Amino acid sequence: MRLAYAIVLLFCFSFLQLRSQSKQEEIELLHADKFGVNKYTPKGANKLKGSVRLQHQNALMFCDSALLFDNNSVKAEGNVRIVESDSLTLVGDSLFYDGNTKIAKFRSNVIIDNGSSVLKTDYLDYDRSTGIGAYYSGGEIDSKQEGIHLTSERGYYFTESKVFHYKTDVVMTHPDYTIYTDTMHYSSDLEKTWFYGPTHIEFEDRDIFCEYGWFDQLADRANFIRNAKILSSGQILKGDTIDYDQKAQIGISKCNVVVIDTSQKFEVNGDYAIYYEADSVSFVSENMIMKQDMNGDTFFLVADTLHSFIDSCRHERIIKTYHNTRFFKEDMQGQCDSLVYLTADSIIHMFHDPILWSDNNQITADSIQLTMANGTMDKMYMNQTAFIIAHEDSIFYNQIKGINMIGYFKDAELSKVDVFGNGQTVYYPREEDQTLIGVNETKCSNMTIKIDSSAIKKISFYDRPTAKLTPTDEMPATGLQLDGFNWRINERPGSVYDLLLGTSTPQVEKVAKVQKQVELLPKTEIEEEVEESSESNNQEAETTDNKKQIIDDNVINPQEEKPAKTEEEIKELKEKKSSKLKSKAKP
Repeated sequence: MRLAYAIVLLFCFSFLQLRSQSKQEEIELLHADKFGVNKYTPKGANKLKGSVRLQHQNALMFCDSALLFDNNSVKAEGNVRIVESDSLTLVGDSLFYDGNTKIAKFRSNVIIDNGSSVLKTDYLDYDRSTGIGAYYSGGEIDSKQEGIHLTSERGYYFTESKVFHYKTDVVMTHPDYTIYTDTMHYSSDLEKTWFYGPTHIEFEDRDIFCEYGWFDQLADRANFIRNAKILSSGQILKGDTIDYDQKAQIGISKCNVVVIDTSQKFEVNGDYAIYYEADSVSFVSENMIMKQDMNGDTFFLVADTLHSFIDSCRHERIIKTYHNTRFFKEDMQGQCDSLVYLTADSIIHMFHDPILWSDNNQITADSIQLTMANGTMDKMYMNQTAFIIAHEDSIFYNQIKGINMIGYFKDAELSKVDVFGNGQTVYYPREEDQTLIGVNETKCSNMTIKIDSSAIKKISFYDRPTAKLTPTDEMPATGLQLDGFNWRINERPGSVYDLLLGTSTPQVEKVAKVQKQVELLPKTEIEEEVEESSESNNQEAETTDNKKQIIDDNVINPQEEKPAKTEEEIKELKEKKSSKLKSKAKP
């Protein structure tokens, strides 16, 4: 009996609670100047007119007139306004509100004011249960604190977090910049913006592009992701991501970095870069490679780090590279530890074990300065321990050595060399039919050397020269090599791929192939004569003191130890060698 009584009491309490909740959920009429029903009033509705005030839970509604329906909904018109929790106000010309679903549909001249920003649109649906408002046919937002004006085709407002989501044709206008994007999120409290999809940020002096990122207006910092790009003062910075400090105007780019100078027509690639926008200074490292157009030919350069800046005095861009610098161009290749490139004057300074290759020439010195004209080599300064080696054939090398040298180029080929201090040369003169005469070694403090197709054609001496010509049958089988000789062909890059891979395989293979072909060639008559002379050991070798010194069209110089042979003696020696060759050729 007591159990039954308890069940009845519980049922009655639950019923009364449900009725109380139901009553609490109903839209309440607080005031209306007029209240009634006429023949035009829809069935199940009461017409309210004049200073209408309604309440649903913690939301107050105001309007000029309304229809209050029995199904707990209201249709309001004229100066419609909803105020919720003193933190949100919604205004419009008309409203339909369903008290059961808590969805308010505002139409025409709709305004949402959350205290820090204002949204204006003509179509807005607001769900009070979730605190989300949505517009679909164009809207605009104004931020009171930052002076931001934003427009979009569609958007959502989350009242609890005070975050706006914008979609389609989004344009945000700030006093300092304008953002164009497809999708954007904006927090008026945090003053932070997120963008999704292709985005363009337009400043007065620069443009920024990305596909995803954020911008913190309070901290003046931004992060741009996916195909990020900054265009500023003739410079372009690209990367997978760019961290940008708006206040300091510093950009840090990571992964697939590209820095482009549009005025100097060069491009730098890497995986890490810092760009100081105000001073137009950039550092690029990690897999760095630079490319510059030189009159249709591309100059490629790699190094551990590249530093690019503007000379404040000369107002020209200077490029410095540090450690493991290598470069490639069709008519020249080189490497050194560090390099300075003056882009306006097209001057390259190479430091710390520099080496330069041009055609068959290898050039080394303590430091090298190279000047360019119309994209090709024009003049070269070799300072301290200068050394030029030219590959004469498979085993012989023409050599020029001195303290300092100046090299002159014509049509990208070395044509003349001035030697200053301790000048030395080794070269291999030939007959008109290219028969090798021997090896000539000369010494003179200062000299000028004329070169054609990597072959020495004429030498002018200026101070007590000495010279010695060793005929072919008496010279070493491998030729002569000056002190410090080091043929570094294995280091020469044969293509831009060698720069990227840190190799020189194409050049090595090329030389190896040439040497193999030389080994397979039949021996020349001179080589047979030398071998025969060596094997039989019957012929008397001419002494070193009688060896001649000759250069085709060259100046013939006396030796210090003994005078050089006269022209008649040289002619006699040539005739003697020629007769020996003819006698061997007879059957």
